[in-house]
Amino acid sequence: MSEFFITMIFVGTGLLIASLMTTLNICRKSNNSAWYFLFYFIILFIVGYAGILYYFVYFQLDSILVSIVACILFGGGGFVYLVIKLSYNSLVTIEQAVEDQRYQAEHDILTGLPNRKMFFRYLSQIINQSTPCSVLFLDLNDFKQVNDSFGHYCGDQLLIATANALKFNLTEHGSLYRLAGDEFAILSTYQSEKGLQQCIDLITNSVKSPLKVDKQLINVKFSIGVSHYPQDSVDMYELVKHADLAMYEAKRSGQTLVFYDAELSNRESEILLMVNKIKKAIEQDEFLLFFQPLICTKSNQQHGLEVLIRWPQPDGGFLSPSDFIMVAERSSLILSVTKWVVIEAIKKLKELKNAGFTGALHINLSAQDLKSNAFYEYVAELFKEDPSISKVIIFEITESAMMTNIQGAKTMITSLNAMGFQFSIDDFGTGFSSLSLLRELSIKQIKIDRSFVSGMLTKKADYAIVKSIIYLAKQLECEVIAEGIEDRETEQALINLDCHYLQGFYYSKPLSIEDIKHKYLNHKAN
Repeated sequence: MSEFFITMIFVGTGLLIASLMTTLNICRKSNNSAWYFLFYFIILFIVGYAGILYYFVYFQLDSILVSIVACILFGGGGFVYLVIKLSYNSLVTIEQAVEDQRYQAEHDILTGLPNRKMFFRYLSQIINQSTPCSVLFLDLNDFKQVNDSFGHYCGDQLLIATANALKFNLTEHGSLYRLAGDEFAILSTYQSEKGLQQCIDLITNSVKSPLKVDKQLINVKFSIGVSHYPQDSVDMYELVKHADLAMYEAKRSGQTLVFYDAELSNRESEILLMVNKIKKAIEQDEFLLFFQPLICTKSNQQHGLEVLIRWPQPDGGFLSPSDFIMVAERSSLILSVTKWVVIEAIKKLKELKNAGFTGALHINLSAQDLKSNAFYEYVAELFKEDPSISKVIIFEITESAMMTNIQGAKTMITSLNAMGFQFSIDDFGTGFSSLSLLRELSIKQIKIDRSFVSGMLTKKADYAIVKSIIYLAKQLECEVIAEGIEDRETEQALINLDCHYLQGFYYSKPLSIEDIKHKYLNHKAN
């Protein structure tokens, strides 16, 4: 029996020795000096256990005393082992949680790529070491259309597939990051033009073939902007801004790759100046509304007016809308501009009605307006004040504007349709619209783009397109407007095709409200 209890003491000693090794591991992981004191105490316990073992083995003692002491020593060894083991496991768990948290803070959850925080950290290290490098900003073209057409799950899978393709090809040629949304960044330390070009070739080749995403084959195209350290800037944030400017220029111009140059910054300064001018113009009511008639082919009389914004300049001329509308869209000022146009058009409508006008005003909306809850709420408030406006205002939207956010366009059109507002698709035939949109949405009119109308008498293809659009519109019970009429022959050809309404300089250029009132009261279309 005494041999059994002595064995228990041996086991207790073994547990202390095992605890000693675990405690040593804890000491290495923890900066708390208390663990070192515990480490030395365990050593003293082991020495004490060895002394008791020696005493029990070589001296005959009462068996009851041996059993009591053996149980105490075994329990003590087991207790120390369990406490140390559990403490070590807790420390490892906490350490792993901290590591996971750190990883999540530094990596994109969706793609697993290092995120914006890591991008700036690594770029800062490179610059601090004065190592020449290139910053490449990548943006997926038409990514929003993928989200709208196939859903956000498919969009997420496309981002993952794109990240994997880039990561696989760029393993030894640059570090890849996901900054946000559909934007990626690459840091390349190639110091030769050849090496950088090789990196760019690998990027484009990564998505040369369509990517298979959720049983769909999707073609991926990038807009890439590049800036160089130290040539373009020695400041980290300015270097990133330059790459972003180059990428935006690539997207705007339809190029795959644009390298930063000083001209882009000059243009950005001009855009910022224009933004401030637009804000001032809105605040000081500098804009004017002009109107261009729509002529009914059946009655040969004016049917409606398209509302066009004009910006008078100090020299007596007007700044073209193409020079400031795009800037307004980019800076999110377009909503303020559209609000001004809508409320001003409603004011002018009262003047026109007093002059005998009975038609509708056509007001153009931008892609930003179509996805703006603020715009919807603004129109809803105007409708609440005067429900009759929905019968005299037709909103015009371009195909391309609809396609930038299909779901947003559907929601906006459906919501405003419920109030009675009608929609016309402008520049029809030049965008990427799906015919299902015409089937699913309540579209009142289709406006044929002037590029087809102007060439329909000399180009068979243009004539066929115009004829087909008119036929299609009739089958969908939509009215048709042809814009860009500049001569009698084109007018007659469209009348023969049974086009409903015509618009163009042949009838009238855009006019001020005073001129349009005079023209409305006295005009008979020739």
